Amino acid sequence: MSNRAMWNVRKRHEWLAKPLKSKRIKRAQRLRCGLQDAIDRRGGGEKAQQES
Repeated sequence: MSNRAMWNVRKRHEWLAKPLKSKRIKRAQRLRCGLQDAIDRRGGGEKAQQES
């Protein structure tokens, strides 16, 4: 008899402990759904103020 169920429980807990990797989205797709605007507002504003 195998201990497959115990192994799966252990592996599942290890998998849940790690943070999920964010999905890679291309710039055009981010622009379409409005995500790029939010990124620009959050991060781009500080750089634009320092340059001018």
